[in-house]
Amino acid sequence: MENAALLSPADVHVIRRYVHTKYAPLPEAKRADIVADAIRRTVQRRMPELPAEFKDRITDELIRKCLVLQRREIKPEDVLDVCAEIELPDPASEAMILDPVLRWMNEKAPGAWNPEGVAARLFPRRNAPDAYGTAASSVNANLEALPGGSAERLPIRVRIPKLAWLLASAMLAGGILAGVWLGQPAREEAALPAPSADARIESPIPDVGMPLFLRYRDIDAEAVKAYLDTRDSLLAEEPYFGAIVENARVFDVHPLLLFAITGQEQGFVPKSNKNAKKIANNPFNVFHSWEEFNTDIRHSAEIAARTVSNRGSARPEGEEPFAWLNGTYAEDPNWADGVRKIFEKLSSLSRSSPAPAASEP
Repeated sequence: MENAALLSPADVHVIRRYVHTKYAPLPEAKRADIVADAIRRTVQRRMPELPAEFKDRITDELIRKCLVLQRREIKPEDVLDVCAEIELPDPASEAMILDPVLRWMNEKAPGAWNPEGVAARLFPRRNAPDAYGTAASSVNANLEALPGGSAERLPIRVRIPKLAWLLASAMLAGGILAGVWLGQPAREEAALPAPSADARIESPIPDVGMPLFLRYRDIDAEAVKAYLDTRDSLLAEEPYFGAIVENARVFDVHPLLLFAITGQEQGFVPKSNKNAKKIANNPFNVFHSWEEFNTDIRHSAEIAARTVSNRGSARPEGEEPFAWLNGTYAEDPNWADGVRKIFEKLSSLSRSSPAPAASEP
């Protein structure tokens, strides 16, 4: 089973190369986020068909343990070891893990595993003597035999800490593995083994629907407001700023995408415009224009966010995301390029960034 890794250096290389080519215009940090997410999805697809609650925890621990801490490939046996560390709530849960893992291991190595062998790896302490020389299974049996005794098994496994995966995820997304797998220098790429056929066929990120980088995430509000101030934008103030961010959250749209649309449609609504307060009611020009549909910012932001979300979710394979949104949102074919450039500009902002000149996009 040496060549049956769930995730190998070659696979990580394929994922990284795919993301860095497909999403080349994005900042490095955002590409790292996409790589980390693609790695997690790939591992999950190659695991046994376990209940979601177990599969998520096992995936997170495999990434933390093998990729982040030990910096090596993930092997099928690692799944057995991680399963053995998970605290199971009741005996029925053992069967929910044992059966699919047994089938999966025998698919990897036909005839090499039997139920007893897999059970011994998955539940190593089931018959292990405790400090008093009594097997855990015997203790549980004795408890069940007592009048009014509990049939619940003793807690003999530890739960994977959530903090551990948060740390692992941050390391993956932040490029801590640079120079090992995710950031392999170009001079070392020739040393990587050729990607497996499985790695070539599987697309790490389905190129359909709303892309991950355009879905909701928290933003540096102060940095964005500071930039909007350089544009004399009324949208830096409340209720405008808050309404845009809140509706982006509700409809799972990146807030900076909505702000980018206002930048393309109305130049972020400069206060110097005599109609600024009216334009700010509908800076997205939903239903043609702010003049034809002058509502309030909460209503127009809701309509814009819903429109972008619905359109983005329907994006077919191969369609460039901004160009796809252009098809519904605006008749101007240059709209997509304008929104993309503004989105990239806003995405580059941080508290440490110098204030841009007012003439910048």
